[in-house]
Amino acid sequence: MVISRVFVVFLISMLFMWIISENYGESKVIYNYDEFTISPNFYSLSTSSAIISKQNMSTADVQNDLEKAVIIMFDRGYENQFTTAKPILDKYGFKVSFFVICSFVEGSGYHKLDNGSEAKHEGDNAMSWDQVKQLRDEGHDIESHGKEHRDLRILSSEELEDEIAGSKECLEDNDLKSSFFQFPNNRGGDNSTVLKMVSEYFDFGLAGHSKLMFLNCDGWVNHGFKTQSYKYQYDCNPFTADGAPTRTNKLTIREWSHDREHSSINNKNPTLAPHGPEISDMMFIEFVRVVEAQNLYNSKAGKIVAVPIIGYHFIGNSTSYDTSEELFDREMKYLYDNGFKVLKFSDLGYNNTGHHFYIK
Repeated sequence: MVISRVFVVFLISMLFMWIISENYGESKVIYNYDEFTISPNFYSLSTSSAIISKQNMSTADVQNDLEKAVIIMFDRGYENQFTTAKPILDKYGFKVSFFVICSFVEGSGYHKLDNGSEAKHEGDNAMSWDQVKQLRDEGHDIESHGKEHRDLRILSSEELEDEIAGSKECLEDNDLKSSFFQFPNNRGGDNSTVLKMVSEYFDFGLAGHSKLMFLNCDGWVNHGFKTQSYKYQYDCNPFTADGAPTRTNKLTIREWSHDREHSSINNKNPTLAPHGPEISDMMFIEFVRVVEAQNLYNSKAGKIVAVPIIGYHFIGNSTSYDTSEELFDREMKYLYDNGFKVLKFSDLGYNNTGHHFYIK
């Protein structure tokens, strides 16, 4: 058992020493893990011992490591985010952002896409408002994921306003303030009507996916992050001079979805158990790649210019793409032991003159 575990760790470490081709959205970025500031710590699901301990790092390594940040977010408002995820977050002292659907918390379910059309999901396994407020009282962000999680692209102007403004009013009725609106189903960020409606009620929004968020939305032009989501942008202004929506901006911040990655890995490995040790190791390796990839850009810039936003839904084994409790703890331990600044969205400020984000 000891020999096999050491051998597995050796193979994993070798993967990071080779040149790795990563698909960052629509195009590929080639990087060498030797460029990163430190070697990663890997944990077996069956042990709490680090393969590479923090005590073995040099002072320079630790200093560089402290310059890394990550934003953690949760969608929808599942009760197990409170009962299962929160105790793990508490263990490491992390405060994160929860995007809740008002109708889900109220117990009347929410809308979801099913084969391209909307279907009503029953209101089971949702947090109560008391649990949501406790999260707020303990220092977490509570933000909006819509009133009923409707597809914004198909709504009339009255329905659109009800979905967006109604979610803010619902939170305010429960003494909760929200500045961020997460687009239901991550759809509608390229629609100027939707963007303008969101901007009337919220300061910021999230729509779409990317492995890194660039604080100036200039990943393509100034940092060589060659993906369509940042193509030709210099700032985070939502609109071009002629009024067209920009690709990624303060209203369409992009997250990395843990669920989507898990689903992709499952599809590529149909003979493996979705929550078995092999799949969990693959997910953990990809998690480390994502949170460490910022080093390529931050180290060259001499400051934090890019951070990953890691999005979770359900912590458990309810579906094949959920994040197991063991894996979530393993990932949070990695962030803790490697000195990451774990942020919530309210830790971000915004410069309205230069149209860019900054870490407060």
